[in-house]
Amino acid sequence: MKNKIYKTTLSTAMSVAMMTLGLAASQTASAGMVTYGDPVPAGASYPGCLEDLGGTPTGNDGGISYEWQVKMGKRDEVSFVNHVGAKSFNEPPPDYEPPFTGWTHTSNWVALEITHRTKVKIKVARQEGVPFTNGTSIATARNKLVPALAIYSGWDNTSCEDHRYNTAGNIDWTTVQYIASQPNSRGKKEVEYEIMLDAGQYSIAIGGSPKVPSVYPDAATCNPSTDPVCYAYTGRHGFRVEMKTGY
Repeated sequence: MKNKIYKTTLSTAMSVAMMTLGLAASQTASAGMVTYGDPVPAGASYPGCLEDLGGTPTGNDGGISYEWQVKMGKRDEVSFVNHVGAKSFNEPPPDYEPPFTGWTHTSNWVALEITHRTKVKIKVARQEGVPFTNGTSIATARNKLVPALAIYSGWDNTSCEDHRYNTAGNIDWTTVQYIASQPNSRGKKEVEYEIMLDAGQYSIAIGGSPKVPSVYPDAATCNPSTDPVCYAYTGRHGFRVEMKTGY
């Protein structure tokens, strides 16, 4: 089930769609900085990183494939918009078993740098009208995301990125260390999390975590146009992140 190549393709497609339609790929607010892209893009094949099924180097082994770089000081604000998979923070069994319920490649990862010890507030909310590439065409992400997030210390630019990640603890394939999470267990359309952070580097995972149903819809056969459960539990869903320090 590992798919280390998929995320780079997805990230590239999202970047093209965002730039094509004028959605800001780099933004500033106060002195905070946001850039769409990985601080150290993957590309080199590392000897220990092999695809499970094929047994050959993937060519995409360089730690977590971050979608965003964010740098903030004592009193900064930043925001950015993108999309994730509907259940990317809480994928169902049997392919995903707790605590490894996060799907690395359909979540968004933020490489956050804090320059001074400060209080940080992170808000993630549903966002309508977010474009993305759907095959060879441009589509619009859905707007029923149940947002969730997890925070880890450190950046990872060297490990072998795996298909699943732990949303509530340390991840066995990466060097980042779990700090905290906001799983949004009440299923709200937006969530906030506040934390005091020392100066340093941090990784933030953003995904979708809808309420667990008795039966999950089959994305290959259900119709999101007529079935609200299918609409909410499958496909890509837009989000907006707002971050503030020193408030």
